Amino acid sequence: MSSGALTAFILRSPVFAGLLCFFVCAGPCPGREDDQARVLYARAQKLLSEGDPDEALDRYLTLLKKHPRTEWSALSLWDMYRIYIHQDSPEPAFEVLNRLIVEQPGHFEKAHAAQLQLVQRILGSGKEARTNLESVKKKKPLPPEIVVEMLKTVIKNGPHSEVGIQAHYYLAIAREQAGEKTEAIAAHEDFAETYSSHELADDAGYQSAYIAYKSWKSMRSTGPHQRENAAVALAWFIARFPESDKAAQARSCLAEVRAAELSELLGLARYYEARSNPKAALIYYQQIASRFPEVIQTDEVLRDKILSLKGAEEVVGPVR
Repeated sequence: MSSGALTAFILRSPVFAGLLCFFVCAGPCPGREDDQARVLYARAQKLLSEGDPDEALDRYLTLLKKHPRTEWSALSLWDMYRIYIHQDSPEPAFEVLNRLIVEQPGHFEKAHAAQLQLVQRILGSGKEARTNLESVKKKKPLPPEIVVEMLKTVIKNGPHSEVGIQAHYYLAIAREQAGEKTEAIAAHEDFAETYSSHELADDAGYQSAYIAYKSWKSMRSTGPHQRENAAVALAWFIARFPESDKAAQARSCLAEVRAAELSELLGLARYYEARSNPKAALIYYQQIASRFPEVIQTDEVLRDKILSLKGAEEVVGPVR
């Protein structure tokens, strides 16, 4: 049989045609692809052991591009994460973890938890990374705005998971570090109310009050508006979480705020009294009596002064 006749026979035969279609469509052999990926991974590991992490990263990236669906791709991503942590490069480390979450479903929980731990380290709220690699000099701190976006991603990846819930708490901390105090207070209050049974709820409530307290303390003047905000926030926390181990500290802060207010009112009252303006002085003494009744009950001299000024006003009558 001639070659032309043989070719015609093969094309007319349904059996041979089916086999030909199978081999054309089957593509590369899975076993062969796995072997190629294993070789690339071994080369990257060798480079890493020789102290050349940058070249190792190039090999890992090549493996991910050519063999994204093999078991070696997930191992490569975890190795890349460790290299970036060693190099103190949190942004690419975070992105590698995100690839594990998106591209490697079997690694979601571990990678998601690692994302939160990474951000905790950046915020100074988590344990330092533990690796077998020699430590390196730390780079410039990551801008807080980027940390905020990282936490938004953690929440988006698992909004109802324990990791996602905790990310809401750390997002409030990141907002404060970014200078967004109003947003941070609102975020902490929202966490405390939304997740009231969570172990971090009372801490979130305390943080919202403490931010307001620190804002008042940082004012060079007496800061009456900031002082009032701090007093309200601290009183809210004490009422909302009376059993918290932070309640004692909150009471101490609130006592300091109230002492500052009392001192200011007394100063104003005595100022007008020294300038022979008893009517103006009485206004502030009455505020003291209204806002600090416990002081009036224990300070007999102050109580008598208020009564005498009030009696004088009733005798003289209103100023016309």
